Amino acid sequence: MNNNCGIYVHIPFCKARCGYCAFSSCCDYGLQEKYFAKLYEEIDRYSDPQASISTVYLGGGTPSSVDTKYLDGLFARLRGRFDLSRATEVSVECNPESVTDDLLAFLAASGVNRLSFGLQSVNDATLARIGRIHRYDDFVRALELARKHGFDNVNADLILGLPESESDFRRSVETAANLPLAHVSVYALELHDGSPLCRLCKEQYPYTDDQLADMYDCAVDALAACGFTRYETSNFARAGRRCRHNLNYWTEGRYYAFGAAASGFVGNVRYTNPFSVADYLSTPTERLRADCQTLSIGEQANEFVMLGLRLDDGVSLAEFADRYGCEFFHFFPNAAALAERGFLAVERGFVKLPTDKIYVANSILCELLTDIS
Repeated sequence: MNNNCGIYVHIPFCKARCGYCAFSSCCDYGLQEKYFAKLYEEIDRYSDPQASISTVYLGGGTPSSVDTKYLDGLFARLRGRFDLSRATEVSVECNPESVTDDLLAFLAASGVNRLSFGLQSVNDATLARIGRIHRYDDFVRALELARKHGFDNVNADLILGLPESESDFRRSVETAANLPLAHVSVYALELHDGSPLCRLCKEQYPYTDDQLADMYDCAVDALAACGFTRYETSNFARAGRRCRHNLNYWTEGRYYAFGAAASGFVGNVRYTNPFSVADYLSTPTERLRADCQTLSIGEQANEFVMLGLRLDDGVSLAEFADRYGCEFFHFFPNAAALAERGFLAVERGFVKLPTDKIYVANSILCELLTDIS
């Protein structure tokens, strides 16, 4: 097993809630003091100073929008309860409108070395339509400030399938590909029935699966032309800039998680904290891990492959056997037939999805994964 662990901290505060958001978020900044006090209690109770921590990730919400005194307290708490001396990647999610000189100076001094911006689109009309409060010029300003403060490992998120034209999406991808970014993520929009954004998309921008696939292919080509390699279904990086924290997730690594809705995986146990900020704050600290599941070796093996096949590298056959004490093609009896039919490929000791089969990945996984009930 990988002895290097990640730490994820959920900071739910946002100045406004976007029309597509399904995350745990909160616009009441009056709760900051109470929320961070709870975070400190949780970290105190569930920390492990012996754990080897390789990455830290502050997500949200909008971590960049809270008072820096709380972030300062959070970093101090983490350093006091975990050994962060070998943490090679410390990431903070930011929204462009919340980035200032003072914030970036503080983050750099706190050991943060990676920023992830929620850009979503470079088209101002689209940003307004989905409830974002920044404009593209805000992002350009924030990126310039980040570079001035020495941040050269910066990601930008884009969303595929927003209420905009295909040419608008292409413009976003081509613009981002030519910016001084180290990493770009392209996520598919998830629509929730009954939401205003869902109605807008269905009525005015009813993209078919084929159209979305074409737009995704356009993104892959545009980013590749500018030096970004796809290493995971939704993620593209320049050489040496893959997101180490997320790679730990995709390779069935272990990670501690703190805050509302945060989900961690320690030992053989996966746990999830109460979703809403109100429920998180009202739950006694000693009961925050009440929603937990002990995963069997078989369940872990299924997850390892399900996540690993999202990676362009695929799943290492040697690592699978070492982790789970069984050869891949023995554990998954349907794998050989899938390979013969061209739905899996074996290259240099890795099993992977052929590039032209990414769009039917779910069907392949349904046939591949072992029933361990």
